[in-house]
Amino acid sequence: MPELIDDADFNFKLNEIERNVIHTAAFLEKGVVDFKLQNFTVASGYRFVKSKTENQYRLITTSAKPMTAYAVKLVFSDHIVTDYRTCTQVMIWRSTRPDLQDAIGRLPGTFFSYLVENYNIVVSDSQQTEAGRRFWEYRIIESLLSEDRHVYVSDGTQGDRDGIIPLTEVNTDHDFYEVWSEFCWGKIRDVHSLRLFVISKVKLI
Repeated sequence: MPELIDDADFNFKLNEIERNVIHTAAFLEKGVVDFKLQNFTVASGYRFVKSKTENQYRLITTSAKPMTAYAVKLVFSDHIVTDYRTCTQVMIWRSTRPDLQDAIGRLPGTFFSYLVENYNIVVSDSQQTEAGRRFWEYRIIESLLSEDRHVYVSDGTQGDRDGIIPLTEVNTDHDFYEVWSEFCWGKIRDVHSLRLFVISKVKLI
């Protein structure tokens, strides 16, 4: 889990204010609906919306020229965990602007919990920036401390001829840091992009 990469393209589109406004306008023009996320209160002057055309969610300002404060996009897969459909966040972006931080608050973690509760299995993406790695490290430790979540490593470099990818359970934070962190994250594309973390409400092995 994944191959470590430099800043993703969407960072460049959203970090700079003028580009953010343009990118946000294009997103809104395709159509959105307001999305109510349990345990998250949208601050005054903001909307939390879902795209009508794709599985993308954004926290945006309601100003004359709306800006994106937080964005996440989802993809679903049937081949990572045998017999289960899984969910992956392939784009997670959070503004670094100080004036937007209070509105963002605990949205990233709350949205991740929503995914686990509603889709049961969330899998890391195959490429991550260092910020993405830190996000997943936090989610993994959070899940290891939870009584109703399980953490696994899916090693796609070891799949058999039937396409079955083995899972190994991560039981403690010691195991995670001493064994699996360096095993899964790295810069060898054909290796690390195939080693993924799985957080599940379902006992898989």
